[in-house]
Amino acid sequence: MSKLRRLVPSTQSLFVFEAAARHLSFKAAALELNVTQPSISYAIKLFEKHCGTELFERDNRGVHLTEAGIQLYEEVRSGFRGIEQKLETISGHGAKYITFAASSSIAAHWLAPQLYHFQEEHPDVRIKVVSTDRDIEPDKEVDITCWVRPRNFSRDNSWFIADEVIFPVCSPGYLRSHARPETVNDLVKHKLLHSSDLYRKRMSWSEWVELAGGDATEIQPDIVFNDYQLTLQAALAGEGISLGWAMSAQQLLNNRLLVRPLDMQIRTDRAHFLLANERATANSSCKKIVDWFLSSTSELREPSLSSQSE
Repeated sequence: MSKLRRLVPSTQSLFVFEAAARHLSFKAAALELNVTQPSISYAIKLFEKHCGTELFERDNRGVHLTEAGIQLYEEVRSGFRGIEQKLETISGHGAKYITFAASSSIAAHWLAPQLYHFQEEHPDVRIKVVSTDRDIEPDKEVDITCWVRPRNFSRDNSWFIADEVIFPVCSPGYLRSHARPETVNDLVKHKLLHSSDLYRKRMSWSEWVELAGGDATEIQPDIVFNDYQLTLQAALAGEGISLGWAMSAQQLLNNRLLVRPLDMQIRTDRAHFLLANERATANSSCKKIVDWFLSSTSELREPSLSSQSE
């Protein structure tokens, strides 16, 4: 048997004490607990007698916690809060998060800078962003995610975001201290930043230069990052020129943290898609995020982005 049962007159006495201590008013506690004020006063006196010490000081101005009352109230309040949180969790009544899984580059450079706008419009929706190095199937653990697939990809609860468009990017500082490339072949004279993701197929510099009509034979990677996010970070630091995917570079370009040193881009036969699990249509919070994401990426679907050299 719990020792607590011997230390308090009843579990109800803890609720009475907590309400009276929180309000510092027997009258307010009585209203909250839907009982009379004399019954609150009697319950507190009984509790104090059981504890062997006064918990409240009474005077003409009302009631105040004694030092013992303050100490007990802190413990009771903390205990109640912990029990409430755990009961909400196990009963399913706690805070519901919409889990958004994305590559580290999209999570860092698209979602992170943008989500506060969404939260301002929808403060009732809570979002958990999960960075992942591979594509994750939306399921009971993941509500929404982004994939790159052939442009004709189609399935339930999937939405076209934009074509896969790739172009060189660098920091404004790098461009100020280096000669701007005038042609594709000028790129080989620059420090090119390379990445090779283990679980996601990304276009290499050699592939991009060849598709852009240049000579890729002199391109020899010296440093290769195993995560595209690291390549972008190196570009942001002014270390060289990286390939930029329109999806993950959109906000960096809009904010002039990155610039395009060469007016050339490649549009592949693939595209970015937003996917949600099967519960998406019945989940209003999930639908709000999907609608917001598609609206916020609308500029990526503008004809101007895909009308340049390919």
